[in-house]
Amino acid sequence: MGAERKWLLTLFSAAFLSLIILLFSSISAFSFSKPFPSIVQVGSHYPPAFAYYIWGGRGDCDRIFRLLLAVYHPRNRYLLHLTVEVSEEERRRLSGLVKSVASIRAFGNVDVLGKPDRLTYMGSTNIATTLRAAAILLRLDSGWNWFITLTAMDYPLLTQDVGTWHYYLCSSAVLFLKRQMHIHTPMRTSNGH
Repeated sequence: MGAERKWLLTLFSAAFLSLIILLFSSISAFSFSKPFPSIVQVGSHYPPAFAYYIWGGRGDCDRIFRLLLAVYHPRNRYLLHLTVEVSEEERRRLSGLVKSVASIRAFGNVDVLGKPDRLTYMGSTNIATTLRAAAILLRLDSGWNWFITLTAMDYPLLTQDVGTWHYYLCSSAVLFLKRQMHIHTPMRTSNGH
């Protein structure tokens, strides 16, 4: 009887110890208190990093989140802005959606603007808000090369990888000149002959 008790005591002790180790390891695995150290490298020999300012109005929470997921890459920085007309509930919902994605939590490169601005498509408020967003993004992280503004209505035409290599291979002067030449190119139409 004494050998049987020692064997059971050893078995239960080992099981209890294993359970405690399993609980501590699972608790630490689900703890996201600090982001992973960034493995993103910046410099002239690496692809460029983008700063995205994505904004929308009332009812645009899901579209902004879908757009964020479409253009998301760990190299980039993102600032999401819901205008002043949006309810606080929708603002919290967007924040919750952003926090629900493990990779976004891990890299910590997406921020939701806390104090909303009134925004219109036309006029100086759009320009002022865009400049404010650029200033905030520069304050958060100045390691980006290009600033891109998107609204909830936009959807990317190029994937992140194609767009990155396009900007990496071209200098900013060439891109500006190509765009200007495209604007001034006369449009030719066929008269049906």
